[in-house]
Amino acid sequence: MDTITRRENILRAYRHQDPWFIPSPSDVDVCIPSVLEEGPTGIGRSQDGWGTWWLLLEGQPGPMPDESAPVVLEDITEWREVLHFPDVESYDWEKGAAEDTKDWDRENRISSCIIVNGMWERFDALCGFENALCNLIAEPEESFALMSALADHKIKYMEKIAKYYKPDKIVMHDDYGTEKAMFFNPDLWRELFKPNLKKIVDACHELGMIYEHHSCGYIVPILDDFIELGIDAWNPVQNPNQPLELLKKYKGKLTFVGGFNDRLFINPAATDAEKRASIDETVRAFGEAGCWNPYVTVSDDYAYYVKSRIYEFNKPKYDALGLTGPLYAPPSENEGPAKAVYETAETFKK
Repeated sequence: MDTITRRENILRAYRHQDPWFIPSPSDVDVCIPSVLEEGPTGIGRSQDGWGTWWLLLEGQPGPMPDESAPVVLEDITEWREVLHFPDVESYDWEKGAAEDTKDWDRENRISSCIIVNGMWERFDALCGFENALCNLIAEPEESFALMSALADHKIKYMEKIAKYYKPDKIVMHDDYGTEKAMFFNPDLWRELFKPNLKKIVDACHELGMIYEHHSCGYIVPILDDFIELGIDAWNPVQNPNQPLELLKKYKGKLTFVGGFNDRLFINPAATDAEKRASIDETVRAFGEAGCWNPYVTVSDDYAYYVKSRIYEFNKPKYDALGLTGPLYAPPSENEGPAKAVYETAETFKK
């Protein structure tokens, strides 16, 4: 029998095995490598290593390219001459890793490195969102070539991360959808994205790391492709995808990281009873299904309720396994919000 620890328990979930109990976001140590020049450098307006200008305002959920700034790549056919790919070899990886991982508990938790701005996110940041969509249709060959070069660059990141950070998993950020539909036709995604994403997933596995793909919005049409590519896990599994329905098809094939009805908690018409019932059903269904890491996307005032419901689900399992001590104690209302894995990352350099 495997050693029963919180670390091994969450690894079972990522290996598509049934964990002994529902894992916790606190079972993951996570960072965005501080050496990467992949986004804003702080609050306000700043430029990254690719030349893209970003806006990050106080209270804003996340950064966005500054639409008032000129795009880096106006003509995609000139990308080979125009683009400056940041020099991966010039970063002080050893120093960055030492600082970023100094508080990691590799004995009791798994470790994770996030790579923001995957192929599509970087592509649209360079071209501008509307131009990027037009490029996919008007210049598919050049779009594929640039996407391939961007994939190769991400693989260079992963090689350095594997060497210096030695995480259990990589999380690649690349949003593909709105709340209602994908940004592009799924067949176009299969033609231009899928072969390049396969390179990334295969490289991640060859480097001995789990591959988790972050993609917001509705992406159900390509989930079978995710399985085919060997993607291990997907987050945040937002509600437009009907997460509880997906359990019937993908249990044991794809680890879900998330799945709470986040839209309900920003709906002013939603009642307290509706919110609690939604949490109850998510914890029950995903807890019974197994391959789940409960990336918590409810509002802070319901975070303690989520933790309590997870504890109540886990308590009989803790007792049966003889697990006691602080790691298996009931939650405290004074602990603060049950932050999602990605909210605990040091996302932006200060």
